[in-house]
Amino acid sequence: MQETPVEFIDLWYYKPDGFAELGGVWPVRIGTNIAKPNYRNGPRQTPYCNIHFIHEGNVEFVYNGEKVVLGKRDMFCKFPNTIYSYQIVNSEHPLRMTWITFDGHQARQILSMIGFSEEQPYQRGTVDKDMELLLQQIFQWCKGDSRKHLMTMYSLMYRIFSKLLPDARSSYTQSQSEWVSKCLDFIHAYYTEKITVDDLAKYVGLHRTYLSKIFTKEVGMPPSEYLIKTRLEQGKKLLLESSLSVTEIALSVGYPDIYSYTRAFTRQFGCSPNTIRKQG
Repeated sequence: MQETPVEFIDLWYYKPDGFAELGGVWPVRIGTNIAKPNYRNGPRQTPYCNIHFIHEGNVEFVYNGEKVVLGKRDMFCKFPNTIYSYQIVNSEHPLRMTWITFDGHQARQILSMIGFSEEQPYQRGTVDKDMELLLQQIFQWCKGDSRKHLMTMYSLMYRIFSKLLPDARSSYTQSQSEWVSKCLDFIHAYYTEKITVDDLAKYVGLHRTYLSKIFTKEVGMPPSEYLIKTRLEQGKKLLLESSLSVTEIALSVGYPDIYSYTRAFTRQFGCSPNTIRKQG
């Protein structure tokens, strides 16, 4: 650890490359510290999302003109471009914290899913022994620069986020539009596999009948029809833009054989795949 006037600190920085930025979230900094009696940070803002985990001691966290004293097993977050400050509060044990700073187009959504809000950017009693172990592991793996180290660190970061998600008793709910959006994402990602509406219902955790009802209301057709439409439109695109055989295309868009694909294709477009390709 390096010593500064206010703390002993160990800090790791990561500059994302093009591969990292293809993902929804990536780490920017991971740090751990032991605070000195005069420890204080801020008031300041950051362009990134951040979660601080408190291992020992007490800290006074100031946000939106509010103050709260947090202690062992608590955590607080910082939303981008918002002013925060925090400082040590006297306790039997020195203040010791670990933090993860992260960015990406899913970063704010992850904070919201965990249960943070700008009105209450802290939670109590969440840093248990399992979380302590995960935080130790991610700090160990972040110090390497190989692809294996980075992938393991990403995996640990997502495990941390997953462990922080509220359980089934949570008040976090989704609107019908959000359920349908998840369904559409699932279909577009896995239409090449042998997925069914039952798989879709299991993925979003809804009864098949209810899912079909809200999906039809939002999209204008049942999920089964939308899945067929997606497969056939992607198949048509491959017919016109690739040299794949009709059999290869059929298998590539989730059909078990050329015969079932050709029948469905002809019903949808009024002619066979070979005819479409010739007209191309």
